[in-house]
Amino acid sequence: MNNSNHIKSFVKRSGRITNSQKVFLNNKDSDYNFFSIDKALHYEKIFNNKNPYVLDIGFGDGKLLTNTAKKFPEVNFIGLEVYESGIGNVLKQICEEELDNIKISCCDAIIFLSNFIKDESLYGVSLFFPDPWPKKKHHKRRIIDKEFINLLSRKIYKNGFIKIATDWSNYSDIIIEIFNQNNKFEKINDIYLYKNRCLTKFEKRGISLGHKIYELSYRLK
Repeated sequence: MNNSNHIKSFVKRSGRITNSQKVFLNNKDSDYNFFSIDKALHYEKIFNNKNPYVLDIGFGDGKLLTNTAKKFPEVNFIGLEVYESGIGNVLKQICEEELDNIKISCCDAIIFLSNFIKDESLYGVSLFFPDPWPKKKHHKRRIIDKEFINLLSRKIYKNGFIKIATDWSNYSDIIIEIFNQNNKFEKINDIYLYKNRCLTKFEKRGISLGHKIYELSYRLK
């Protein structure tokens, strides 16, 4: 995948940032839980252990990320988010919950995966409610496509997983078709990390609008 000129799946907007989030954002460069991408390859140095690594792409307000990390301290979570409010919120939650198995960074996921994640090094990747870009003319902005899944297949090790959730049926249908055409993965019922998980902010909004939730889980053969 040529990531130098890829179409970004997000548009950075300035959202509301609370005072408490600002405190953590202003100090993020000296925060051990936030790392710049030049450190991303040194997993064992970042976490100081050899536990498996799960990459959470676009963690939003971070409640699902921190909740999952709290339940599974034996798993390391790397969170990616481009919006400052989410980053500030997670840094705050990490501090309050005293979580040592989450590290986060602000980076485009495709650039991050292509340049800073070793092949066959991830236990899994999660994408909860990625931007569906519902207008047909914007479908090219959707992060999940054939090239992206091929990229993930190189970064995840054997028997590792991909977990996706969306509330857009059209997006779900396309994702299923992509995996059906890819013989490297097989569909599975669920991922143990996310059984009885908490709902995300975007998920709650989708439910309030009457949208069905589509959960898709795959294992690398």
